[in-house]
Amino acid sequence: MAKKIALLIGVSQYGEGIPSLSAALNDVAAMERVLQNPNLGGFEQVERLLNPDAIAMRTAIEKLFKEASRDDLVLFFFSGHGITNDEGHLYLTTRNTVKDYFKSTSVDANFIQQESKKLPC
Repeated sequence: MAKKIALLIGVSQYGEGIPSLSAALNDVAAMERVLQNPNLGGFEQVERLLNPDAIAMRTAIEKLFKEASRDDLVLFFFSGHGITNDEGHLYLTTRNTVKDYFKSTSVDANFIQQESKKLPC
């Protein structure tokens, strides 16, 4: 039977050179309320991840798509800073992202795209 599952990630604290975002955790809480409301989202499974490091964030994203079945409705929500490189490629920041080393301390948007492609067809 199809399920509605969501991963909500909010990052408000960062490493050197990146300003904090006070609204990110509130965004996650608001989205969770909407998704869990049976008259609105009706999601059975909603996982929150607040101020994760890069490893925890990648693991949660991989788990989201790995445990989903073909018929499930999967929602990934992120509230936080994004950084682009000179070619315009997006990286989602984590609590340990440092501005000068964002490629190694954030989550590459390609990672999310590749994981989503692993959903069974």
